[in-house]
Amino acid sequence: MTTKGTAERIIEAALQLISEKGYTAATTKTIAELAGVNEVTLFRHFGNKRGLLKAIVEQFSYYPLLQQEIHQNVTWDLEKDLLNFSLKHFDFLMSIKDLVMIGFKESIQFPEISEEIANIPLLIKKELCQYFQEMKQRGKIREVDFEAAALSLIALNFGHFMSRARLGTMVSDIPTEELLQTSVAIFSRGLVS
Repeated sequence: MTTKGTAERIIEAALQLISEKGYTAATTKTIAELAGVNEVTLFRHFGNKRGLLKAIVEQFSYYPLLQQEIHQNVTWDLEKDLLNFSLKHFDFLMSIKDLVMIGFKESIQFPEISEEIANIPLLIKKELCQYFQEMKQRGKIREVDFEAAALSLIALNFGHFMSRARLGTMVSDIPTEELLQTSVAIFSRGLVS
């Protein structure tokens, strides 16, 4: 039987307490107690509560998965690649939807949460811009503002996620894959040479 490392136990305890009580009520002391460590140990691993928050955001970031998709599984077929990215992004967001919702709720009161969460779409934007630039060099898409295109795709996918995460199928019962496929097809047509 493998035992969890100290940092992993602290992150899990923080997630549990933040989910149950919110960011404010999840003090470093209560997080350390739940993780079975001294508060000093939490500070030694993460520096402070913000350092712990940063570690949580990094652990649940889609960016490493996106990097793998773009660098290993890309086909240079625009619609196929963007659909693959969109499906994986959607599935990933759904797997951490509670964390995302907590982030939105708590970020109003704690700007540091917004600052840490903003790093994720910034990194995704960067990867998508590089992908679009390469597609342009290959002659597969026309010249557009790649940053605007990347942000549009991120917004499109995030909108579908928010709708499903908050409202389920009340707005539409179109299967997610079909919905994303249609959205990506329409989006892709705007980029094709």
